Amino acid sequence: MARMTRTQITLEEDEYLFLKAQAAERGTSLSSVIRGLVRARMSDAAQPAAHIWDLAGLVPDSDFTGKDHDRILAQTLAAEFGLDTEDPE
Repeated sequence: MARMTRTQITLEEDEYLFLKAQAAERGTSLSSVIRGLVRARMSDAAQPAAHIWDLAGLVPDSDFTGKDHDRILAQTLAAEFGLDTEDPE
């Protein structure tokens, strides 16, 4: 078991009641519930947020800066829908 540090915190009544209810529901201590919430938040904070382009799967280039946004978006949509990518000019 990892070394623990005793800490005192002040909670508003609704926060305290929520944590007590969670502890009773889980059959554990209030401290255990708080440690679990802190660990979950630590895990969330440690994971880097995905870039919107990665989520959308639109831009495979990691050096994308947004300068060629319209061209890349047009090429991606053209490829997706089988459209002609010729420049109309």
